[in-house]
Amino acid sequence: MFSRTCIVMLLICATGTFALGEGQKHDEHGVRELISRWNAAYRALDAKTLAALQTPDFEIVNRLGQWTPNSSTPQNEQMWAWAFTNIYKGKPGPDHKIERIRFLSPDVALVQARAYWNDVIVLDDGTRIPPHGEIDTFVAVRKAHVWRVAALNIHNQMPPFDIKPGEPLAVPYPPKE
Repeated sequence: MFSRTCIVMLLICATGTFALGEGQKHDEHGVRELISRWNAAYRALDAKTLAALQTPDFEIVNRLGQWTPNSSTPQNEQMWAWAFTNIYKGKPGPDHKIERIRFLSPDVALVQARAYWNDVIVLDDGTRIPPHGEIDTFVAVRKAHVWRVAALNIHNQMPPFDIKPGEPLAVPYPPKE
């Protein structure tokens, strides 16, 4: 049979494996809570809270493909305040619904969310963006047990290829005519 030393070694290995597995659990609840709080601040046009939910070096690729890397929380707040005043014109954007969370590590998650703009967006230069779907990719990172948004990439789904609520995210390529 097993010697006492062998049994003790097996117990140590089992305990170590269990403890390692516990440390590797993915905090899906924490990520969902972060995106929920981000979405609430976004819908409330609350630039200060949005900036507080992001890393200081937050970067965004907006719906027009423009990349904005920021380097501080005040810069993040200023960017959102400008957008809410000049683009959103005081009208909240759409609700974001999480479609998928994929963990790259216990402290890094990609979040795919969907939103749908029911109204036309009119930019200052007169450019009109018609009602459309939107798929957003958030990069969530955890540091010192706190989740923050490190990056956001906005992907418009323009007519006739837009995705409406209840439709699958995947769009066949090439699109059917």
